[in-house]
Amino acid sequence: MIKNEIKEGLSTTFTKEALTSNTIYHTGTSEGVLDYLVSTTAVIELIIEISSEMLNPLLPDDYITVGKKIELSHEKATLLGEPLTFALKVAKIEGENIFLDITVNDSIGVVCRGKYERVIVNKEELISNAYKRSAKAL
Repeated sequence: MIKNEIKEGLSTTFTKEALTSNTIYHTGTSEGVLDYLVSTTAVIELIIEISSEMLNPLLPDDYITVGKKIELSHEKATLLGEPLTFALKVAKIEGENIFLDITVNDSIGVVCRGKYERVIVNKEELISNAYKRSAKAL
């Protein structure tokens, strides 16, 4: 196991306005309605950013965390520009795997809930393995 300062119960709360919908495709049937709502994609991007900022400084310089699996239930619609509060908590650690519980609220209540698994990896090994894998495909 890699020596680090990440512990079960570690948590962070971060408030940010989602200013773009980040809708990755146009459904063709929404007639632009989705352009005014916070997208699931935007929420996930912010969860990735916040979790990286929470965990990576607690690791030795040669290591980072990377996302492995995310489960997110987007329960309520929220308008763009509404402040969203993200609460992330380390629920469990198994070896290099870190399991986070996630809750996202707007000013009215819960918008999203989820679970996110990140893995501690060596930066050089990560990029090296990606290059090796790519070379095998050629």
